[in-house]
Amino acid sequence: MESIFLSHHFDNEIAPVVESFKRLIESHDLEVIDGRRLEGRLVIDEVKSRIEEADAVIVFLSKREAGKTNEWVSHERSAAQTLGKPLLAIIEQGLTNAAPFGGFESLQYDPAKLADTLLDISESIFGWKLQLGEQIEALLEPEDIVTTVRENADREGVVQYRLLGKRGKWGKWKKAVVIPRPGGVSLLLNGVTKKSELQIKVTTNNRIWNSDVINRDLRILVS
Repeated sequence: MESIFLSHHFDNEIAPVVESFKRLIESHDLEVIDGRRLEGRLVIDEVKSRIEEADAVIVFLSKREAGKTNEWVSHERSAAQTLGKPLLAIIEQGLTNAAPFGGFESLQYDPAKLADTLLDISESIFGWKLQLGEQIEALLEPEDIVTTVRENADREGVVQYRLLGKRGKWGKWKKAVVIPRPGGVSLLLNGVTKKSELQIKVTTNNRIWNSDVINRDLRILVS
């Protein structure tokens, strides 16, 4: 797990609360993504793209005029639900237009009890990290495979990996990030838990190599 999209409306009144949420997320060594600085792009498409990029979504539904939340925040919540992202809704007490969150986690926010809310959020993030895994850096071996990967580094999907599920079902192949380093090649693999088993595949125009199924050992032998 690398990032969380934090959905909130932008005004000075709730800025200190939002800043507390951001600092908490960053304390878990995660990047905070939000809808700020869209750089002239079409708002709906760009926000959806940012939500899709994130590993999970936290939606802060705070009161504005007439006790209602911002429509854009509601839209971002709907986008996260549609994309199937892990979602936590923080709902300010007294909000009049909070739609149901069936199947998703939610908690009530009392402005007088911010510390309690932060603890609840932290527990949710910890649970997500256990479930979604983390990014690891793996060292590729042997040398002839390393040479092949270096020669084909610009090829789309030259190195891919997949995770073995708890019930023995393979996940989809995902592209690994290839990092040439002095003396070898490293791979960045996302979503790896402490108990994950995985397999690596190297593909060129002429041949496909596969590793054995291994745990998260940081040295991967492909043959």
